[in-house]
Amino acid sequence: MSEQLVIRLGSRAEQTVSWLVWASHSKEVIASGELSGAEQLPDLAIRLGQRPVIALVPASDVVLKQVNLPGKPTRQLLQALPYMLEEDQAEDIEQLFLALGSLVQHDGQYCQQVAVCRHERMEQWLHWLQSAGFSVSRMLPDALLIPEQQLPACIQLHEQWLLKQNSWQVSAIDAVWWGDYLQLAALPMLTSYSPWPEEILQPYQAAEPELPLALLAAQLTHNDFNLLQGDYKPKRHSNPQLQLWRSSAILAGLCLTLYLLQLGITNWQLGRQSLALQQQSLALYQQAFPGERVVNLNLQLQQKLAAAGAGGAEQSFLALLAQLQQQLAKVPDISLENLRFDAKRAELRFQAKGDGFQSFERLKNALEQAGFSVEQGALSNDGGKVQGSVAMRGKV
Repeated sequence: MSEQLVIRLGSRAEQTVSWLVWASHSKEVIASGELSGAEQLPDLAIRLGQRPVIALVPASDVVLKQVNLPGKPTRQLLQALPYMLEEDQAEDIEQLFLALGSLVQHDGQYCQQVAVCRHERMEQWLHWLQSAGFSVSRMLPDALLIPEQQLPACIQLHEQWLLKQNSWQVSAIDAVWWGDYLQLAALPMLTSYSPWPEEILQPYQAAEPELPLALLAAQLTHNDFNLLQGDYKPKRHSNPQLQLWRSSAILAGLCLTLYLLQLGITNWQLGRQSLALQQQSLALYQQAFPGERVVNLNLQLQQKLAAAGAGGAEQSFLALLAQLQQQLAKVPDISLENLRFDAKRAELRFQAKGDGFQSFERLKNALEQAGFSVEQGALSNDGGKVQGSVAMRGKV
């Protein structure tokens, strides 16, 4: 989403909260406004909460420092940063949160940029936003977003002046102390993005006045710092629709895998059945034509039929044998043990063994549906298999 909701919080719940909907693709303000305090944030969430939220916090609550490192930075060295800063802090270092900025190097000296803020403040800001229903992706000090084209530069926001002297040196000064601060700071030419107070004597150049939050929002793409690190790093929230789609895709993939597995098993079984039928057909052919070498069973059967001529007994036998082979393919659990052909009656009688009585019934039905006259002899159970004889005659 190209629109972002930028919310500038105060140090206390009763302070004014400014907000702005910023279109990053067109660099323009979609909507803006102010709330009388943090207690009105839930109303704002109902109206605009579906957009990505970036929180700006007072620079007066975040101290930016540069720490000179004794050597090339390592994980252990960075973990020791709190103890390097401990002597400079008036508070217990355990009550302070450190967020890392960029690592810079000057003449071989490594410097680590560090933002220091009280845990109490971080938890307070996040509580206001999260309890209102906002999901915050970034948080950073407001003054850090002042443009760097002409530094030092400043802009007035509510009752404070935000000042940026370099990329990692910012201040927030109450408006009533602004003149005194400038006298002590003795800054050179200052760029101001807000109308300049006539009573303050300070060399300055006036930049084109802008809505403070719009000026800061325009710099979000040029600054990647984020206070939300470590324990405050945003948790990734899964999209329910994406999760549903992903679950459906997994289920579909599982079903496809099972289908392919079943298809593979079926093909394997059919392959075994086909091999068994080929072996049975070969045995029948060798029984009918003993001593003949079999190279291509189907071709040799066709040649025998063609050579037999019309109406011959051999043709009748081969025709019955070919039809029996086709019908046996429909009942793969039946295997032939021997066969005998009666030329006078044009009858093919065979002994077979199957898995059960139903197998013989299925074979009988298949032969009858093919147009043959079928007589089934007595069936007997032998060692878990069923044996019996069947006689088939030419088509009726």
